[in-house]
Amino acid sequence: MDLKGIFKKDFIVGLDIGASSIKFVQFKKREDGLHLMKADLREIKHIETDVLFGKEIAPLLKNLFKGIDARKSKVIVCINCAKTAIKSVTVPYMPRGELSEGIRLEAKNYFSFPIEDALIDFEIVGEVMEKGIRKYQVLIATSPKKTVNEHLSLLEKIGIRPASFIPPAYALQKLVEAFLSKEDKIQCFVDIGSRYTELAIFSAEGARLPDGQGSASGGKGKNLIFSRKIPVAGSNFTKVMTDALVSDRGRTELSFDEAEKIKQNIGIPSEDETRVIDEKISTTQIFAMLRTPLEQLVGEIDRCFDYYREEISGGKVDSLVLLGQGAFLKGLAGFLSKELGIEVRLGIPFEALKLKSGTMSFKAEDSPRLALAIGAGLSEGKGINLLPPEIKEERKRTFKRTTFEAVTIGAILILAFIYIGMKIQLNNFQKRISVARMEYSSLKPQLSQVEAQSLLTDEPYWEDIFKELSIIIPADIYLTEFSMQNKTIIMKGVVVSREREESLSNFILALGKGLFKNVKLVTTKEIREKSANEFELICGID
Repeated sequence: MDLKGIFKKDFIVGLDIGASSIKFVQFKKREDGLHLMKADLREIKHIETDVLFGKEIAPLLKNLFKGIDARKSKVIVCINCAKTAIKSVTVPYMPRGELSEGIRLEAKNYFSFPIEDALIDFEIVGEVMEKGIRKYQVLIATSPKKTVNEHLSLLEKIGIRPASFIPPAYALQKLVEAFLSKEDKIQCFVDIGSRYTELAIFSAEGARLPDGQGSASGGKGKNLIFSRKIPVAGSNFTKVMTDALVSDRGRTELSFDEAEKIKQNIGIPSEDETRVIDEKISTTQIFAMLRTPLEQLVGEIDRCFDYYREEISGGKVDSLVLLGQGAFLKGLAGFLSKELGIEVRLGIPFEALKLKSGTMSFKAEDSPRLALAIGAGLSEGKGINLLPPEIKEERKRTFKRTTFEAVTIGAILILAFIYIGMKIQLNNFQKRISVARMEYSSLKPQLSQVEAQSLLTDEPYWEDIFKELSIIIPADIYLTEFSMQNKTIIMKGVVVSREREESLSNFILALGKGLFKNVKLVTTKEIREKSANEFELICGID
């Protein structure tokens, strides 16, 4: 019995619950990797308050999971808040049991905010040598218990038990492992969400790690080196555009929907462009409004690069990839490229994925919004997991209990199948015995007649003779002819055995000890092509 099939999850679901939309992807596990089966998102009604989980979110989630078999799916959720973070650090080499305790004690020194009421997990990505001393390269992640519990409560409402919670930068790590080009040595990914912008810098294989400790060994060659939240996100661009603007045409104030429409259709106008949009606002005014958050964004990215360059003693970021809803601000890639002096492009995660043909209604060019959900799915629930320890332990106990129950049920089923098989064989034997008895009953009168004829003709009891032969004839000897002339029995046959002479000799001796007397070998002839001997015997009857 294949017990793996009992616990096998055929599907992987990646989920990203943001402030403005819920992103959903479904992968199917196959021998050659994960195949994207479904990609979808649901827009969340704009909420003025800072409450992340409004009443309308649960129905949206339920709609996304419609038709999904939760029992056959492993759900990995990307969670986020101001204090959800991940950091790459080096720690002393020690047994892994001690390492776990050591990291938990030292974790407060790795983050710039209090983590007393937070969950922590880590993953060893490789080993490094620092001044000749062996150390671990570790990713340490944290998120407040409040954030984790909010996500758990929301998913519980629709009957979903998540397998794993991961931070955004870790989802980007898995995405990078899927399509980071080998030519790019150091690459920056910036996911611009509605409330949070996540910046993460990755090194390709051979790139140096922070503090000049060389390259990590044992990893996948695409290492998360630096990550940070940037306090400029999509909502900042929308907010400045909804502020009241006074000009010679009077007071102008855009609604949220109007601002979003201008962001998507107009984006960042060129400085020399002058035209009026919807008879309300000019492109010059739009550029003036967007300048402040744009300069803040450029300044924050530049500061991250400066800090990174100091950490690795002069390393240079080769390119920047934009992801998330904010990446669709028209003209943003060109603006950042000009200001930062590096290549900036829009990331298209679908390009690196195996897609199920004919089933994807989601456009590839819209896939940057799904980046974190895709990365969550690609993690397959392995590595960092910010679920509470008690839930992890309960899952382990449930798995062990289910395994024991499955083994027990399997053993019972196997015994049942054996019993049923033996019962069927017994019934077959009983039927064969019954048929044999019927045949014997039908032949009994004929046997009596033969015995009577034998007495009259002074012939032997053939029934006894054949019984005797059936007992003593070995498995490697076959009789081809049996006759009687002048009270002398003639037997012809074939012996097939490596020890043909010995086998035939033993057969002759066995005949002589029973009903047969004066057993003599008349002829024997070797049959080379069949590795056998033909023989002829004569004997009398006692």
